[in-house]
Amino acid sequence: MYTRTKIKRVADIKATTGGSKRVDLRRDEAFPVLFSRGKKSRHFYTEDSKLYITPREQQMMRNGIKINRSVHMWDSANSRIVADFMRYCPNGGNSSLVKILEKRSADLCDSLAEVSQNFVRQFSLVRLWNLSIVGSILFGMVLMTFVYKYLGQGAAANQIAVQNAQAVQGQVLGVEAEVNEKEFTSEFMEIENADEKTLEKEIREMVKGFPIENMVPYIAEKDRTVAAFIVGIAKKESAWGKRRPVLNGQDCYNYWGYRGKRMLMGSGGHTCFNSPKDAVDTVAKRIETLVKKYDRNTPAKMVVWKCGSDCEATGGEAAARKWISDVSLYFNKLNYEEEEK
Repeated sequence: MYTRTKIKRVADIKATTGGSKRVDLRRDEAFPVLFSRGKKSRHFYTEDSKLYITPREQQMMRNGIKINRSVHMWDSANSRIVADFMRYCPNGGNSSLVKILEKRSADLCDSLAEVSQNFVRQFSLVRLWNLSIVGSILFGMVLMTFVYKYLGQGAAANQIAVQNAQAVQGQVLGVEAEVNEKEFTSEFMEIENADEKTLEKEIREMVKGFPIENMVPYIAEKDRTVAAFIVGIAKKESAWGKRRPVLNGQDCYNYWGYRGKRMLMGSGGHTCFNSPKDAVDTVAKRIETLVKKYDRNTPAKMVVWKCGSDCEATGGEAAARKWISDVSLYFNKLNYEEEEK
């Protein structure tokens, strides 16, 4: 019959002194322990610790082999692998592959050396000297060309020439523009003066002997359409000044039936003007407004001068048609340019 007994685990290690010593292993189960020569040690170093050079590593280093001593590389699995091992021939340098590679490398070096020597032998020392001189001259010529073009007198001269050309061109254009403007202004003024003289001559011949003749120079200064209305309306309203309003026996210079409110008012509720020029300017301003702003550029459209807003209050349609007919007779004689358009 078997019985179970509890046995205490101990280690009997002989010390160097020849005595015996029992060690309890259970107390140190969680820690590495080194037992050597009868002693127990928790602090010790293995060959892979890299803290010292082993005899094997020392022998390899003497033979010129580099040792890979990187700490914790591959978890110490690679700690004793030789570094740069591809540099060394296996089997003591008897590898056939290495020999083939060495032979091919030597052949290539010999071929390159031979080609370079043959190429150099084709040129003598004198020829090489001449080539160097020619190359130097060509390089100097090219360099001087660039320097002269972009940095030298040529660049400055070209820049000055361009600036002078631009200045001269600007002066010429300015003179031409000024001359053209003066010529245009002169020609325009000549045309205006000629037209004014022509208009003044036409009006003077038309109203010769009537009181309005004194106003002809002022009428001729106005636009031809406005001047034609001034002459035509004056003929209808006052027979060019023969039937005119007066104030204290003095001429009011109102030959158009104008009824604007002023300090001086003549007979029939008509306006009295200070002078012939004042009369022409005032009436011309009103007619010009009706022509340009309200497009009343014909006697039929200008009939509001007679009727105002209601022709029935000023003689009816018959009187309005008669007014249009009489004004058109003289208006068309002076405003023939508008009719041609």
